[in-house]
Parts: sequence; structure tokens; C-alpha cells
Amino acid sequence: MWRARDRTRNRGGTKSLLSSATVQLGTAPLHYWDFTANRALFNSVDVGAVTSTPNWSFSRASTGYAQTLAGTLVNFGSGVPRITNKGLLIEDTRNNVLLQSQTMATAPWIPFQSSVTADATVAPDGTITADKLVEDTTASSTHFHQQIVTLTASVHTFSIYAKAAERTQTSIFVPTGAFADATFRTALFDLTGAGTVLSVTASATASIEALAGGWYRCILNVPATLAVAANIQYGLLVAGNPTYTGNGTSGLFLWGAQVEAAATHSSYITTTTVTATRQADVANVSSPGVVYPLSLFVEFTRAVDTGLGAECYFNVDAGGNDRFRLNINSSDQGASFANAGGVTQFSDQVAGAIALDTVTKIAARVAANDARMARGGTLGTLDNTVTVPAAPTAIVFGADAGSNFGFGYVRRAAIFNTALTDAALQRATT
Repeated sequence: MWRARDRTRNRGGTKSLLSSATVQLGTAPLHYWDFTANRALFNSVDVGAVTSTPNWSFSRASTGYAQTLAGTLVNFGSGVPRITNKGLLIEDTRNNVLLQSQTMATAPWIPFQSSVTADATVAPDGTITADKLVEDTTASSTHFHQQIVTLTASVHTFSIYAKAAERTQTSIFVPTGAFADATFRTALFDLTGAGTVLSVTASATASIEALAGGWYRCILNVPATLAVAANIQYGLLVAGNPTYTGNGTSGLFLWGAQVEAAATHSSYITTTTVTATRQADVANVSSPGVVYPLSLFVEFTRAVDTGLGAECYFNVDAGGNDRFRLNINSSDQGASFANAGGVTQFSDQVAGAIALDTVTKIAARVAANDARMARGGTLGTLDNTVTVPAAPTAIVFGADAGSNFGFGYVRRAAIFNTALTDAALQRATT
């Protein structure tokens, strides 16, 4: 398990955090947070761990998982920020409506032409809790594990962690009765190499994510379902075919099944005998002591495309009518926005869709009649008709005043108590 190290400035000759941040950004920041190393500057002073930032506040009234760069899952307790060397994970509230998500030898799971061995290997979180699905010897049949899940009239996302054993391919299947058009949705996955989606039915989408230890997260997104109880199946394949004759000993490993009433997946949520909710991550700093003109910088990786139209990764505000934020817009572009007195003063973007799990850097300045942004070293459009918002009373990470969650990892963020030049904005984001 990765654990952040809290290092004080200049201990043992270590380069100071301020000088490191200045080298990285090209300009000395006033406030700076490096979540990948769990270190922070406040008023240019190294305060140690991020949570030692003056007036720091964090809440999430539930446990939650996050990944390391190596692809290991780490479980965090209720109210503990999910900080790994990948950054600070921020997500909105989500629910897993599938029961016994990692105890698949337990009801209401039902094996079909198969059996399940409990706690057969190490799971993605390092615990020995992953189960093995083993085919029986039935000829010319499908071999799968299933659970009846109560769905709502909504789009849904189905996911499961899978690892190859004797069998190297798996599937997620949602039956015809779940949809008004009486057409099933399914996706087939290969669990070798980088992982591959072998096929997916029309009007559904699928993806696969590689983790540490040979594990993959297999994901199926489907259109709106009916409000029904549907038999969700996770199956075995041979050469891309779910129908084959089993040998009674071959199988693969499964863990962490999840069903969300949402268009995209989120991080894993453990369930037992009842459905479970992971509450929103709310991270902010009150009374930041900054005034305009000022500049913001954020470096992040996007975990999912929520499709919500505004995924905010860094925001300063004085209430809903006065704010300055860095975000992804509805066209998946890096963007910046500022309003004063409830009136939009600045809104711009740099073209080019932001890919998932790719490091992105955005910076922007707001001053009287002077606002501009940059992403990846490319400048946006200059706006010289700007009224500055009221002085910020809060800094918010990964969201916009409790909404427009980014669903991703904030790696680094900074505030400069000056309007950075065009060249400085480009330098910070290159």
C-alpha cells in the first residue's frame, strides 16, 4: 500500500517545497498543494501535510476506495481524504445497488452451470477476498454467475473486477426484460495484455481498465432500463463464445461487482446485505486571504467523463454569485469561468478533448479588464472587459461550491496573488 510521506522543508538538505513549486510552475505561488506527495504551502510557508493547511476542511460520511499509480486499490475510512501518489480523488455521491459485492459465494448470488470458491486469491485491494468462478462439465452451455438486481427507470453502469486464471475472457450481460425494446445488452472482455473489449451490443458502451496484479475492471454502460428486477450475469467465455462445454476445473477470479444508476462508473463501493452509498468528497479551505488580481493553476487526471457539462477541478468563490474556476466544459475542453455579482465576466476554453487518465494542466488569470487562460501551453482568448469577483472566502478542490464534481484526481493546485503574464500561464501548463 502506498503511503504519503510528510517531509518538512529543508530537512536533511531536501530542496524546499517553495523552490520545487517555483521550478515546476515557473512562478512562486502564494498557496500550493501537491497531493501526489501530500505536501502544502500556505502563504508561501511549508505547512507539511495537505491536511495541515490552515482552515482545511474535508468531509465524506462513508468509506471509499482510490487507486495508486501502480493500480492498487486503497481503502480509506469515513471522513479521510482519498490521497495517494495519484492525487486527491474527488467524486460526488454514488450508490451500489448490487448486494454482497465481494462475497460471491453468498446469496443472493446464484451460479449457473458453475461453482464459486470463496476467498481464492488476493483482490485488487491486497486482501484475500477475491472469489473464483469455476465452470462445470455441462456440454454446449453458458457458465456464469448471476444476481437479481432491482433497477430503476434510469441509465445504468455495471462493473466488476476480473482476473484471468485458466479462462481469460469474461462478460457482463443484462437481459431483455430490463429494457423497453426487449433487447439484451452485453459486453465481452479479454483479460490479457492491456485488456480489450472484444465486443459490445448496439446502444451500449463498454470499457476496460487495467490494475495491478493482473486485475482489470470491466465496465458496461447501458441505456435507460425499466424499473424491474433483472438477472445480471457475469460469465465465462472461450474464444469469445459464452456457449461451450466446460471441463469442471477451469475458471477466473471475480471481485467488486457494482451496479450504479448513472451513465458512468465511479470508484468501488462495498456492499453486504444492503445497498451502499459513498458520500461526496468535500474538500475546501476557508478564509484563503487572497484578493484580485489573482491566478489559479490545477493539474489533474480525469477518471470518467460524467457528461454533466461542467466538471470543476479547482474553484475559489465568495458565494455562488462570485467565483473563479478551472474546469472541463460540455465539449470536454479545458475551460475557465468567472462571474461577479451573478454576471458572467469571463468564459473561455482551449480546444481539444481531455482524455481519461491523462495528466492535464490548466491555468488562468483574472484582473480588472484582463482575463485569460492556458491549457497545455496553449493560450485561450484574451478578455479585456472584466469586472473582478468579490474576494474569495473559500477554495474548493474538485468541485464548484458543492456541485459540478470533477470525478478525478487533483494532482496539484496553486494560487498566485498576481495576474500571471501570458508567458507565465503557458509555462505553468507546459
